Amino acid sequence: MDKKIIIGSIGSILKYLGILMILPLAVAIWDGESFTIIKYTWLFPIAITTSFGVILEKFIGKKGEIKRREGFAIVALGWLAVAFFGALPYIYYAPLSPVDLFISPIDPFFESMSGFTTTGSTVMLNLEQVDRSILLWRSFTQWIGGMGVIVLFIAILPTFGVAGSQLFDREFPGPMSERIRPRIQMSARMLWSIYFILTDIEILALHFVAKMPLYDTLCTTFSTMPTGGFSPHPGNIGGYLNPIAELIIMVFMFLAGMNFVLYFFLRNPRRIIANREFRVYCFLLLMAISIITADLYIHEFGSLQEAFRYGGFQAISVMTTTGFTTSNFDTWSHLSKIILFSLMFIGGCGGSTGGSIKVIRIYVLLKYIGQRIRQILYPHAVFVLKTGKKPISDDVLQGIIAFLFSYILIFVVCSIAMSAMGFDMISATSSVAATLGNVGPGFGLVSANYASIPIAGKIILSFCMWAGRLELFTVLVLLTPAFWRG
Repeated sequence: MDKKIIIGSIGSILKYLGILMILPLAVAIWDGESFTIIKYTWLFPIAITTSFGVILEKFIGKKGEIKRREGFAIVALGWLAVAFFGALPYIYYAPLSPVDLFISPIDPFFESMSGFTTTGSTVMLNLEQVDRSILLWRSFTQWIGGMGVIVLFIAILPTFGVAGSQLFDREFPGPMSERIRPRIQMSARMLWSIYFILTDIEILALHFVAKMPLYDTLCTTFSTMPTGGFSPHPGNIGGYLNPIAELIIMVFMFLAGMNFVLYFFLRNPRRIIANREFRVYCFLLLMAISIITADLYIHEFGSLQEAFRYGGFQAISVMTTTGFTTSNFDTWSHLSKIILFSLMFIGGCGGSTGGSIKVIRIYVLLKYIGQRIRQILYPHAVFVLKTGKKPISDDVLQGIIAFLFSYILIFVVCSIAMSAMGFDMISATSSVAATLGNVGPGFGLVSANYASIPIAGKIILSFCMWAGRLELFTVLVLLTPAFWRG
């Protein structure tokens, strides 16, 4: 393993991350924020991040062939580096803020990690008094991380053109990553093009149809398409009291939870409808929306329209791992809460911006269970496991089973660790489920904010966000001594 190639690649990523900070800097200048805030909150982080990236890229690291081990290290460590340097604006802004922004010193890193991994678990306090440039950066980090930090740089950097397949396969979410084109850089560019087009359409819809202010439209869209969940409004989406905006956001959360490869087949809608994962995705959402809507109609609202408005929104938000809220679902009945808790473990489709286990894995495992039952009934028969007409190889099946076991193991261990810190079972388990699945809000003490979590707990949950976003094994392989000895 060539460590200089790893350092050089991470340097390239950081260099361009610093350039991306120009967007919130422009907003700060436009809003007339004080020169002190502009200097410390934006000019310093831009200079530090860009300079550090150039030093790593040009003077310490080097360019070269990215092999399997380098691919794992660049993706996993690259995400850590992005989260750390992405926290610099929060670190510099906090002492200048007129209100208390964070409680503990790790909070800026937690907020940054939550942003780039599109989790949406926030520790930021007093949102109503925070400058708009900071809140825009908060949402923009989710948009950058939505399709993938590394996939973004594969698309724009010729350095990653040929060797990008090693990075693409480590980061692109799902057990069976499909490419739209044979060339990996072309696939990355097309995926980001689709992502960008959907972002533009949502901005237009929220601004011109729902009549939301442009700034709120940008922040909300930057958090919708990556299924992130950060909102500039202290009351989240429900604070706008805008049913049209809620409906538009529901539609785009659903679209963001789809496999983005399917958008390439828009000219042939039958191919999208025939996709088994898409069918299961729609079925599970319809079932969850129906049950929650009925439950809310009986126990909460007494109006079918209101029950669907809040229940439907929350079901789509949680299953796609967006994490937007329009109501305090922590006060809902146990039936609705257990449905939402279950959706945290399912997530969106493979190849979407959603997190968690993914619908494709759930579907394959259910098919495998059915096959095992038939094998018991007909021991001499030969069965082939398929998704549609495509056979599933033993390697893919074993990978899915290993992923599920690892996911549950991390969930149990981290939940026990959170309980050991004195949290009740609901708060402990939901905080881990929400961060490991990149969902955002949980239940109990973490239904609205994670600020009360102690430093050790925030470190554990930051690990959950990092590992969950990178599909576990990209991170877990770095924790094995054999990886570094090779």
